[in-house]
Amino acid sequence: MSLTEGSVDVYECETCGNVGLGDGGVACCDGPMATVAVEPAVEAPTLAELLRTVFDISDAELDICLCVMAGGAQTVRELADRTDYDRSVAARHLNHLVQLGVLDKQRRLLEQGGHVYVYSPKPVETVRRSFKRQFLVWLGAATGRLEELRREKVEGIVEGEGGETNWQLYHEG
Repeated sequence: MSLTEGSVDVYECETCGNVGLGDGGVACCDGPMATVAVEPAVEAPTLAELLRTVFDISDAELDICLCVMAGGAQTVRELADRTDYDRSVAARHLNHLVQLGVLDKQRRLLEQGGHVYVYSPKPVETVRRSFKRQFLVWLGAATGRLEELRREKVEGIVEGEGGETNWQLYHEG
């Protein structure tokens, strides 16, 4: 799957039932997988919801990110002066954005002594590819969590030996 392409399709193997994502040519069990045409059971997330859920980016952090992307390289003080955010809040969000690969952080020595950190945006395509790669890693981990809910395990919890249930959902009145 190309990390620069916009859309991906869901595929399912007609032999074993494996499900995968791709932008074409997805194969399993020595044959091509079929495209799944199904209505989503849940509404697609907004960009803000996706960023919050996957990358832990708050609305404030998104504001700060957009300010740096639009305004170019700046220090924490410069950013705080241009926004309504306290310097400590701005610094925390800027450092998180550096960890996510959205911004670069460079140390600048001051003529009067000391230093400041300057935060600058990475190219948009670099950020987009990094987010997509990180999202797919997150998706793989999330899919692993769903595998823990395999039908066999659920049935094993519900039905004990001799066909009796191990727990009761409703309380008798």
